[in-house]
Amino acid sequence: MPETVGDMTPLQQPDIIQKAVGYCTHQASKGIDSLIALMERTGEDWRRCLDGVSEAQAEFSPAPGEWNSKEVVTHFLMATSSVNDQIHKLTSGEDVGQLAPAAPDERPAETTSVAELSAEMVAIFDEIARLTRALEGSAYLDRQFPHPAFGQFNILQWIAFQRLHGMDHMRQIEKNKADAGYPKA
Repeated sequence: MPETVGDMTPLQQPDIIQKAVGYCTHQASKGIDSLIALMERTGEDWRRCLDGVSEAQAEFSPAPGEWNSKEVVTHFLMATSSVNDQIHKLTSGEDVGQLAPAAPDERPAETTSVAELSAEMVAIFDEIARLTRALEGSAYLDRQFPHPAFGQFNILQWIAFQRLHGMDHMRQIEKNKADAGYPKA
């Protein structure tokens, strides 16, 4: 899944890590209402990304070893659900460990239709928006858990990360769509 630049994946490059952390910190500093709007926009971006994609198109892989769109979406949904669970635990006062780092080329199993994946994507961003709204006045906003590549993020930074992670994977799907072998329908 990850492309390499030189001998490092993007998540091993200090400049990319610094930019990602900076982005999440900046978005988190804007406050809860801004994060809710960002999550709503991200959910809408995902809806547009998947709009009109056929099953054949969603199962297209541009090259051996590269993920098809269904695998990308399934990975994103699984990772996002895990982050949401961690945030919910933190806001309930529970102590959490760190997310288990997934092997970068561990392909998720995918058997769900594009329509179902799209509906799941809408639902998960509704969940993120609800979770974010519930943070208003929370005493736990400074609680943190580590990202495997970016280090410690507080709750609001993790919510902002959902946008960053989503955009990265939407670019992956757009790359698949731009491939010369991408099915017409």
